[in-house]
Amino acid sequence: MRSKVDWENDSVEIAQGTYWVGKRPPGLLFYANPYLRVFKSAVSALSVGKDDGDREFNLLIDSGSGSDFSIVREKVEQRISRLDQLTAVYVNHQDPDVGSSSATILGRYAPRASVIASEETWRLIQYYKLPREQFVDVGQYLNGLPLPTGHTLRPVASRYCHFVGAVMLYDPETRVLFSGDLFGGLTAADAEGLYADEGDWTGIRAFHQIYMPTNKALVRTVAAVRALDPPVEIIAPQHGRVIQRALVEDFLGRMERLQVGLDIAEDEADESALTGWTTVLNRVLELARSYMGNEADERLRQNKELRDCLRFDGSSVTVKMLGRWAVEQAVEALTSGQSDVVATPLKFEAVVAAEDLDLPTPTVTVNEET
Repeated sequence: MRSKVDWENDSVEIAQGTYWVGKRPPGLLFYANPYLRVFKSAVSALSVGKDDGDREFNLLIDSGSGSDFSIVREKVEQRISRLDQLTAVYVNHQDPDVGSSSATILGRYAPRASVIASEETWRLIQYYKLPREQFVDVGQYLNGLPLPTGHTLRPVASRYCHFVGAVMLYDPETRVLFSGDLFGGLTAADAEGLYADEGDWTGIRAFHQIYMPTNKALVRTVAAVRALDPPVEIIAPQHGRVIQRALVEDFLGRMERLQVGLDIAEDEADESALTGWTTVLNRVLELARSYMGNEADERLRQNKELRDCLRFDGSSVTVKMLGRWAVEQAVEALTSGQSDVVATPLKFEAVVAAEDLDLPTPTVTVNEET
């Protein structure tokens, strides 16, 4: 039996030559997932005319933030000996938690590595002081990006998911789709391991409802994923956990039906919605009481932002107006200053309760690392 993974020190091989090399401290809601793909030429290393660059292509996908760098470096070097052996860094979109460490990697450790990204992404990440002459515009290779090892990668545009220039990367040899923000999600505190199960949909739904603009963007991108040949077997997102096998098709179906962003702008005068938000708040409050007793109620009563939105009647609380906003403010009030042991379950309870009642996901503050 395989020993338990040491998340702090171990990389995880999710497919042939494909490694998760991220940082995953316990108890958080939100994690970034850098991946290393090692391509090796089928031609013998002793073949005349084949140099090292032709025999191996080492690609770091979404390198992560500066706070993740030491862990990512250690795990990458477990697989390719030294960071200067990196051939290229791929950046799906511009958010700092996705690729800001690329500046350190190229500036100090792998100065010859290329930066592969869309033109829209490059316009923003260039301000990390990355060298323009090493930029490779993935938009020029939407029919296939050939590698010197004989492999080909398939860029898959995922416009507006959640950035206009987002582009996923498909490896047809391993059938792994590096999906960027698409299928990323919050992670339950009690989730074990790197691989998603049915319960991960709650966190994926929440993340997409908060960050994705419209269902139309999702439908178009899911169609592009379904068109890939051979079909995708593993989805490796930037956040959350890795999706594999039967869950791939299941989650693709759910994703193309998911209402997000502008689709779910709520009517605050809807009485049934306020009733639902009252139920959500009371579920969160009941859990908060189990951790902090009467302090939970006092935190809500003393919050000036909530005075016009909530009505207190003994041990019950009613949401009178601004349903989702009121719940978001209440969760913030209840979790402020609390450890992750307390804050994470309360935030996730708000997300789960909203899903149970088919309400839009409340925005909760998440910390990738502290």
